[in-house]
Amino acid sequence: MKNKIKYAIAVFITLVIVIVSINLFQPIREQRIRGSIEILVSDSSYDYLVKCANNFMELNDKTTVKISKMDSYKQIEDAIKEPNKVNQYNIVQIDRYNFEKLDISNMQYYDEETEILNTYNKNFSKYRVNQVMHDDKVVGIPLTSRPLALYVREDMLKEYGYSREDMNTWKDVITIGKDVYEKSGGKIRIINATGQDYEDLLDLLTMQNLEKDKEIKDIKEEINNKIKELKDNNILNLEDGGAFLARISSINAIKEITAIEEPCEWSAGNVPSSEPGTNKFFAGEGDNLVVLNQGSSNSQLIEKFITYVMTSNKDTIKYVKNGYFFSSYLYTYKNKEIEEQLKNFVGKSPLIVLSNIEDKVLECEDYDKYLEVKKELRS
Repeated sequence: MKNKIKYAIAVFITLVIVIVSINLFQPIREQRIRGSIEILVSDSSYDYLVKCANNFMELNDKTTVKISKMDSYKQIEDAIKEPNKVNQYNIVQIDRYNFEKLDISNMQYYDEETEILNTYNKNFSKYRVNQVMHDDKVVGIPLTSRPLALYVREDMLKEYGYSREDMNTWKDVITIGKDVYEKSGGKIRIINATGQDYEDLLDLLTMQNLEKDKEIKDIKEEINNKIKELKDNNILNLEDGGAFLARISSINAIKEITAIEEPCEWSAGNVPSSEPGTNKFFAGEGDNLVVLNQGSSNSQLIEKFITYVMTSNKDTIKYVKNGYFFSSYLYTYKNKEIEEQLKNFVGKSPLIVLSNIEDKVLECEDYDKYLEVKKELRS
């Protein structure tokens, strides 16, 4: 009898220990995410973010993530000024320059953005982290970047007796451009300067002059003088459809060059430096995800979705390879797919070139000055 009692007690104690152990050591189940958010995005990243949203909702079936395509930045301005009269966008995609142009004096900033950036900041280039800081506060999460490269049509340049290695500085570009213009009978101005290519050219010259620590008016004068010099020497193609054999651009150039049907050979490399031996790693402004409207009911959803978008590299690389956008998340380029050669390109893969530039772009010490110069040049 005594043995049976002892056995029962032992079994009971063992059972209690097992139950306690299970409760102590089993992983704590994450709270199920609920809620709905709407995100306003640009055309270039719309398809990608729709893909992210659909995948996210499959994993979190109590959530609704609506992706809306942006027509103009006025939609964001209206959402800030009159949040009760327009769609309640929770997150918007916008670059820092256009963000500064909006009326943001009464805008709130959210801790989730700071926490996300602190957690993942080593997976962004320092210059991109710098671009989302405003008055020592985080105002967004980097989404896309614009590392700038010099794209050269190698087969055409070779016809005139030159190679990309000859285009090291702006002085070299002018010398070669004058010669090509003359030999082509005035048909070819070597550097394209229309649309986005012209914007990228202005950004490059702005950043190169910021390194010289000059006043804003002096920087603006230097850039205008350089543009005039390039125009006067027939270096810049300023007409849509005009002939050229090189362009300063970013990821969009890959999409456009791979779409060319006629036989051609392009390469991507570093931009011309201002002087021999000076910096050749520059980037234009990328877009950020900025939280506009967050309540207690959707704060966790916003945090989880932004994190998902950043870390969903399996899907991201597909859109990057097709030239839709260049992801700011550096881990994206650990994928060997970026080494694959692309149609109409020779030499090193342009995606390797861009990822190398993105990794080496120096942090802008006075980003507010850059924004002011950009504003002045476009006024």
